[in-house]
Amino acid sequence: MFRFALSVLFSIFFVQLSGAQDCYDFYKKYIPRRDNNSGFAYTLNNSSVSLGFKPGESKCVYGELLQGKDYRITICSDSLYNGVVSLVIKTNDGKILYDNSQDDFNVDIEFSCRKTNPVEFILTAPSRLDVDAESKGCIGLIIEEMVTPRIGF
Repeated sequence: MFRFALSVLFSIFFVQLSGAQDCYDFYKKYIPRRDNNSGFAYTLNNSSVSLGFKPGESKCVYGELLQGKDYRITICSDSLYNGVVSLVIKTNDGKILYDNSQDDFNVDIEFSCRKTNPVEFILTAPSRLDVDAESKGCIGLIIEEMVTPRIGF
């Protein structure tokens, strides 16, 4: 009897969990595979994530940008959003560090960090009038980092 109850509970938990994780590994399919002729390599940051969005919905991902590191951020999305996703990076005190709506909705950015900052990555899916408001699509935020190379003389 105990085994039966345990298996029923496990089944219910698994069904609910699997529905909630439709987008869980979405970004991993889109991790850029770039040739790197410089000899320096980016590594995947633990703040990289994929989330499900309804049209017009915003979500916040918390992270930290560290002094002395270079970052490459890539946004990937389901075709539902036509590759147009808003990304705002701001400090915890509200200072906007980057807004891709001011950069033609660029989905691939690179920068060096001069000061350590806890930040919020705010992703917003575009509103779509031609889809059901309950439609849900995946958006991935890929954050890669490397120690800023010491070059020069």
